[in-house]
Amino acid sequence: MTEPAGEIFDIGYRRYEGRRLGRRGAVGAIVGAGLRAIFGLGRSGRSKILPWGAVILALLPAMVAVAVRVLVGDIVELYDYDNYLWGIGALMPIFLAAQAPELVIGDLRNRVLALYFSRPISRLDYVVAKLTALGVALLSLTLVPVLLLFIGRVLAGEDVVASLGDELEFLPGIVGNGVLHAVVLATLGLAVCSIAGRRAFAAAAILALFLIGGVVSGIFQELGGGLEALAPFTNPLAILDGTRQWLFGGAVADSPVRTADVPLPFYGVATGVVVAVSAGVLALRYHRVAA
Repeated sequence: MTEPAGEIFDIGYRRYEGRRLGRRGAVGAIVGAGLRAIFGLGRSGRSKILPWGAVILALLPAMVAVAVRVLVGDIVELYDYDNYLWGIGALMPIFLAAQAPELVIGDLRNRVLALYFSRPISRLDYVVAKLTALGVALLSLTLVPVLLLFIGRVLAGEDVVASLGDELEFLPGIVGNGVLHAVVLATLGLAVCSIAGRRAFAAAAILALFLIGGVVSGIFQELGGGLEALAPFTNPLAILDGTRQWLFGGAVADSPVRTADVPLPFYGVATGVVVAVSAGVLALRYHRVAA
């Protein structure tokens, strides 16, 4: 018998000898990739216009309010910590509708979730990572502008130390309200996107949820006759404003919460229901995905 002949070729592959980050690293990578997708990092300029434009528009009222305070003092109060997020409320649904579908629609349509779950992450890890990415992105609208207003008001005072002492009591409410809005909106937005088949459908559904809710809320306020008590509960932003008022105090003149005459803990319950239903939708949707 002749001896078998063969050749060995070095095609450049070698074993990975670096550090294996495991489950935590995988979740962190999903969060990082989600943030890059939301803000269009590493992509074309067109993909950056809407998210960064929304952030700039959210920051603009704070910058104007600080400039006015520097020029004329506290004689004119354009925005305060209570009404700021209500004043820029229109930006949140737009940001959510445009950027939330970027996180989940592609994975669902391209059927790549099995690849995610083949690594050391669970369905819960995946959903939490996506929620974290969207929640952190939303903080650029719900927390950063109000923090800018806080810093500006402190620095605009004649005595910075005294101004800091006067404003410091509002800081827990600023942070708490910003996180509250980000968490609830992120959960609601991803739940809608998870049951939509296309990006356009998801964006339209999110906008319709807020737009129709706001219109119905306004109609209920105009009709009166007891319907004004229901007005805040058709609008997710009004529910959040009522929860903010319950947790941190302060009223907003334009909010339907002011005229509803409903006990404030009801808004906290409504917020809990929104989060629970949204989380349930996410759990059912991703439980059905084949690993």
